[in-house]
Amino acid sequence: MSDLHYLPPTEQTYKSYASSAYYGFALSRYFAQRFDYLSESEWKLRIQSGMITVNGEQVEPDYIIKAHDLIVTRMGLRVEPPANRTLSILYEDNELRVFNKGAPIPVHPSGRFFKNSFTELLKETYPEETPRPVQRLDSTTTGVIVFAKTREVASALMKEFAENRVYKEYLAVVDGEPEEKDFHIDAPIGKIKGSARGIGELAQKPKPAKTRVIWLNTLERRSLLKVIPLSGRTNQIRVHLASVGCPVYNDKVYGNAVQDLCDYGLHAYRLKICLYGRDLDFKAPWPNHFQPFIDRAEISL
Repeated sequence: MSDLHYLPPTEQTYKSYASSAYYGFALSRYFAQRFDYLSESEWKLRIQSGMITVNGEQVEPDYIIKAHDLIVTRMGLRVEPPANRTLSILYEDNELRVFNKGAPIPVHPSGRFFKNSFTELLKETYPEETPRPVQRLDSTTTGVIVFAKTREVASALMKEFAENRVYKEYLAVVDGEPEEKDFHIDAPIGKIKGSARGIGELAQKPKPAKTRVIWLNTLERRSLLKVIPLSGRTNQIRVHLASVGCPVYNDKVYGNAVQDLCDYGLHAYRLKICLYGRDLDFKAPWPNHFQPFIDRAEISL
C-alpha cells in the first residue's frame, strides 16, 4: 500500500474527437458505448446539464456526431483511485523507452482514473514528449510495456503487434491448479457485458483466440503458470484462464477480488520484438509476491 499515490479532488476535463466509427451516432449513445461505466440515461443528464459540449456549444443528447466535432467533457470534482506511479525503466535508446509497469495503474486515462494513469505520468516526467504506448496492459497487470519516442517508431511497432509478430510471455498466479501441465486454450473471445469479455454463446462477435499454458508450480491451492498468448484479444489471458477454472489471482472481473490488497496475479514477463531489423528481448523482474512460487518452480525461467 505504501507505493500507492493519492491525489486531492480535481476538476477533470477531457477534450477529444470521436473516431469515424462513431460518425452518425447520437451523442448519448456514443458515450454509453464508448464509456460504459455510466448508463446512457446518466450520460443524457450530463449532456443536458451542459457538462458535455460539442464545438463549444451546449447540445441535446440526440445530437448526431459528425467529422471534426470537438467534444469537451467536464466530469466535475472527483477523487481518483490511488495508483502505483513508480517509474522503473528497463531499457532506453533514441527510439523507445521500456518500463516495468506497476499496478494498479491504467495505461491511458479511463473510468475514474485520469492523472493517475501511465500516459499522464509520462507527460509530467517528460513534458517535451508525447507518450506513445505500442501495446495494452490492464491496470492490474504488471510488467514490460513499451513506449515509442516518435510517431514513425510507434507505427512500426504497432504493425508488428497487429500482425502477430511479437512474442509475449506472461507469468500468472492463479487460483486452483490446471488439469494438464502443458496445454492450449483455443476459444474465440467476444464482448459479453459492458467492457467485459467472454467465450461461449453469450459472447458477441467472437474472434479467434489461442493461448498456450505451462504449469510451473502449485503452492497452497494457487498455481504459477507461464502463459504465452498466440493471439492478441482484449483480456485474453484473464478470460481464457478463468474458462478452465484457474482465474488470475485478485481479478475482480474474471476471478475473486481480494479487498485492500494490491498484489495482483498477472505479470508481462517477457517481450521480443523486431524494430528496423533489430531483435530486442526485454524481461521485467516479477513482483515480490511471485517469489515463493518461482523458488519452487519445476523449470527455470
